[in-house]
Amino acid sequence: MKFVIMGAGALGSIAAALLHEAGHDVALVARGARAEHLRANGVKVEGLADVTARCRIVTDASELREADVMILTVKTFDTEAALAQLAHLDIGSCLSLQNGMMKDDQLAAVFGRQKVLGAIANFSGAVREDGVALFTVNATITIGELGGGVSPRVQAIVDALNGAGINSHGGEDIFSTSWSKMIIWSGMAIISTLTREPSRHVFSDPDAALLAARIHREAQAVAVAEGATPQPVPPYSTDESLAEADEAAAGRMALETGAFFRENAPLHKHSMLQDLERGKRLEIGETLGDLAARGARLGVPTPTVDAGYRMLAMMDRVRRGED
Repeated sequence: MKFVIMGAGALGSIAAALLHEAGHDVALVARGARAEHLRANGVKVEGLADVTARCRIVTDASELREADVMILTVKTFDTEAALAQLAHLDIGSCLSLQNGMMKDDQLAAVFGRQKVLGAIANFSGAVREDGVALFTVNATITIGELGGGVSPRVQAIVDALNGAGINSHGGEDIFSTSWSKMIIWSGMAIISTLTREPSRHVFSDPDAALLAARIHREAQAVAVAEGATPQPVPPYSTDESLAEADEAAAGRMALETGAFFRENAPLHKHSMLQDLERGKRLEIGETLGDLAARGARLGVPTPTVDAGYRMLAMMDRVRRGED
């Protein structure tokens, strides 16, 4: 299968290396010093896999003509610029492993909705200072048709990813699955980044857990208003609905999640907190800002989400010298 992967951060590098080693034709679009490093040293992955792939590294996307699958892995604030470079590409399907709910509409605006597949990545890593992509989480990538169902093209991509060692499966209701991740992601993003604390502290402290529960319940209300049927996803282990639970019950559910992190991932930090600590721009507007805006359009109150988003947006502007 012929893949174009746009973005050579952790997810893009890991996917490119493993797919290439599994025998697929892979072009990884990178830029600047990162592209030079990958050309000189190969795409090296350590952690849950140990490979050094010599796949094609592309700095000028206009060189590319076609692909069976395009996978987008750039940061959300780089999406429009990245897609502008790929608009000419003749593709069979495309999908994004980014956070948030905007990505599928952005892909559809460029390639047409019929080419877009929904995808959610419970799959992560980090690029070390030496340029190695450390593969840390290989839970699953869920892929599905935007209108629902697992089509033959979805299954073909799932099979390719599984064959490369990237755990994947088809999702019958990818819209609801996408919202399910966004609900949990939003609470962790806001509290972890504002407090600069690892996930075990975010969910172990009763005040932080209660605040996380409020964010999760607001996000779920927006999801339901959009027609999704969210289900609890890891790290929540209960089948109880956040939307139906009262605030005290939701807080208890968050505290149970703290126990999971203490036992299984005591050093885990949210990806947005990692970006903050590395001095990188934060993925705010296209994720939390979009969530608050959706609530406003639908008449769903999101006061906790909105407050967290605005504090993080201020922090990000100040850190980048925009004050």
